Amino acid sequence: MHDISLLLTLLEDAGEDVPEAIRQAEKLNPFATATRYPSIAQPVSDQEYVEALGIAEAVVRWAEACL
Repeated sequence: MHDISLLLTLLEDAGEDVPEAIRQAEKLNPFATATRYPSIAQPVSDQEYVEALGIAEAVVRWAEACL
């Protein structure tokens, strides 16, 4: 599954409090396709890379804290 929005909604439906900052992970959805089909993906700018990396790191920290 590559729909982060759906995964976050499922967590909330299960009673998990998903912070708004973690909801930003929805912006990572296009990267699932881009890494799977690199020949059709547009190049990622440095700004997009930095933003995506920051979001991903925040999600990992949040998930680790939930464990």
